Amino acid sequence: MITLNVDAAELYRAIRWTDAHTKQLPFSAAQALNAAVQGSKFISGSKEKSSLAVLEKAAERYLDRPKPQTAAGWRATVANKKQIISRITPKDRPWKRTRYLSGNIRGGISRPKWDLAFVNHPSNQGIPAGSRLVPTRYWKGEGKLDKYGNIKKTDIKKLLNQVGTTGRTATGNIFIGKPRGGDRYPGVYRRERTHVLRPLLKAVDSVSYRAIFPAEKEINQTIQRHFTRYLKLQTLRNVKREAQRG
Repeated sequence: MITLNVDAAELYRAIRWTDAHTKQLPFSAAQALNAAVQGSKFISGSKEKSSLAVLEKAAERYLDRPKPQTAAGWRATVANKKQIISRITPKDRPWKRTRYLSGNIRGGISRPKWDLAFVNHPSNQGIPAGSRLVPTRYWKGEGKLDKYGNIKKTDIKKLLNQVGTTGRTATGNIFIGKPRGGDRYPGVYRRERTHVLRPLLKAVDSVSYRAIFPAEKEINQTIQRHFTRYLKLQTLRNVKREAQRG
């Protein structure tokens, strides 16, 4: 929740205040808030200075190589004169961004969704619940990380389709769990025809991440910087329009 600090005295000094201005204040405030949050075609340059634009640039600074769709993945509700409220949230269509962005804003435990596909798999034989899976040096033989450092969904799907508990094929099959004997760690392994278990993904304890993306601070600073000016501008425009209507 962001509280706006509006200098009413400054507003009254800038405008020769009348009852007409008071009447237009709720509508003008809603317009000013919408312009500060997502920009307005009626206020030149407001879109480029808006909170949504600032969040996109901030995401590129604070996050580790975010996808363009993630950095720009914000939406805002529209304020009106009865509810001068605008809520900024991550976009969750066509795919969900909330989990990733909220984790970087608030901190906490973060884990790719595909981890659960292995940890909760019925063939899992020893990966502890809550583990996170990270690629080993042998992963490069399975697939490439994308340019953002993520495992591709197609490679994960391919491994899941090859999960088995017995037998070895020309390409081997996939074992999930902790191999018997030795001191091998829990993870995802490929059974090679040579009877070698090749570790592809290693299970590690879930990692707790600190908050690194001060999104609320960025939003707050942007709105505080522009809201009062937009409010003055919209109030004057609305009073003038009503006067012209007679």
